[in-house]
Amino acid sequence: MVKKDPELRSQFDMTFNLPRPLRRHSIVQALLATKFITPEQLISFNENAKAFVDLNDPEPRNIFLKSVFEPEFFVIAKTFLGKYGIFFDLGANIGFCSFGLVPDRPESSYHLFEANPYLINLLERSIELHPHQKFFLKHACISDRAGTTRFQLTPNQTGQSHVAIKKDEGIEISNLALDDYCSALNLDSVDFAKIDIEGQELPALHGWKKCLSAHKTKAVYIEIMPENQARYGYETNAPLVFLESLGYRLFLCKPDDFGTFGSTPENHTFADGVLPLSEFRAEDYPSSFATDVLALAKK
Repeated sequence: MVKKDPELRSQFDMTFNLPRPLRRHSIVQALLATKFITPEQLISFNENAKAFVDLNDPEPRNIFLKSVFEPEFFVIAKTFLGKYGIFFDLGANIGFCSFGLVPDRPESSYHLFEANPYLINLLERSIELHPHQKFFLKHACISDRAGTTRFQLTPNQTGQSHVAIKKDEGIEISNLALDDYCSALNLDSVDFAKIDIEGQELPALHGWKKCLSAHKTKAVYIEIMPENQARYGYETNAPLVFLESLGYRLFLCKPDDFGTFGSTPENHTFADGVLPLSEFRAEDYPSSFATDVLALAKK
């Protein structure tokens, strides 16, 4: 677990802000270029969530400008993450998913996994802002085997950093298999997992096969991007085929996706809410379609 020193970090707990008319990419970039502000800033989003970001990176900068990060994700996540739930954030990046859940699920446990060493520093600073929450941070490449992986960094666009294709590219990062991680921490179950690791979803799932086969992971929210899967020679639906083979039901969970394929959306009732979902089979997932899919362990 990451050590937290609230007294040491209290001096940093001042969120960066700009009047609404000045919230423009060009204005923030000009402030950065003239060194009027430093890149690493504490920002607020989704009303009462906060995290440290690098404003040189256009994706976090966009969240700062809008003050909103994927509200539909949190509706889904909170449906499965109970008061004392366990959340796995695979490909945590800046940690928006985890830190965005804290205000509504302060007593849950958060396990963040990230390969990019620069983002680890930002995540540690954000975790120190939450001294009363349970955070576990692991710097590793989630994989199906022990050893190391070459990881290709994309400067100032961290969301596109990924496992290197060539052996002589990138930097060396230690691997981590999730079955080993769960065993080491004696985790009997995971309530909700978000997986967004730029095309390495299938190896990550293979390294978690023992827990997934036993349905100890109840719900998986997984990004499926054709270009990311193709980068490593995988079929677009490969992670979905694997999850389905282990007894998971697959659902479109974003209303904008309904009607593209799959069954007629139906309301599904869970312990902490009701979600409209459209079930489909992995074989029916279009090879050119990109979205986030919800996989639920069969009861």
